[in-house]
Amino acid sequence: MSENDLNKGVGRPLILAGLGDVGAQLDRCFLPLGLVLESGFSSRKYVGAVNGRFITVIIAPRTHNQYITGEIRYRKFAGLWMDISVTTPVMTRLMLGQPKGMARRFVAFVQQWRGNKPVPHLPAAYDELVAFAHDPAWGETFLRDTAVQNHLTTLLHDPDLPPGAAIHLSPGSPTHLGSPGRWMWTTPALPDDFTPESAERWVTSLGHLAALAEQSPPLTAVPPTWLERQNPGTTAFLMAAVLLFGIPFLLFTCCMVPAFILIFLSGK
Repeated sequence: MSENDLNKGVGRPLILAGLGDVGAQLDRCFLPLGLVLESGFSSRKYVGAVNGRFITVIIAPRTHNQYITGEIRYRKFAGLWMDISVTTPVMTRLMLGQPKGMARRFVAFVQQWRGNKPVPHLPAAYDELVAFAHDPAWGETFLRDTAVQNHLTTLLHDPDLPPGAAIHLSPGSPTHLGSPGRWMWTTPALPDDFTPESAERWVTSLGHLAALAEQSPPLTAVPPTWLERQNPGTTAFLMAAVLLFGIPFLLFTCCMVPAFILIFLSGK
């Protein structure tokens, strides 16, 4: 996929971003793998089995607000992000990512809040990454495998990829995934020269990571959280609700509660 194909809609109103043309390019990358297109509103979803393992690919636009005046705005196309997930019977948690600056502290807080701990004694190949696992000892052993390192290099250090990719292994709901666990790889933007060969390479590497973890899984399975047991539609709805209502409520609480306390104390 050429840079012009990917970026032809960047900076334009979302409805005019030319996603249909980009979709044709994406079809040429994923349909030859045996995946089937399940298009959604303003996103593209491919599902199917590759090498006997169920695969889901979701590609959606990144957008931002463009203000015409102080009150009039519209959404503008700012590129594409992509998730690729594969199923696995392994039920544990492992996360690797490339956060920078303050984002590293935020990721550490979220992971530790979820019960994960930093993976110790990592090889030099992981110097620029953060790694957390529910079972740090298993995570350390798994990540020291040279085959694992090679596949992670393909997914996280490919020179054609933009920075910011992350990989998650987590339990899920077999009712909609067909398997109790899944690996998910997320990249915040598609590279300019995205090709069918790249798509096959990334899907294959993620499948190999799953197979390697299944050779010697952790002794204790981690149950999914309530949110992980929900179907993708429910999860998306809840995330949207948090963004629409949860963050404004948090800001209101942080700003107004101290003011009310001050008013109350002043009244006394």
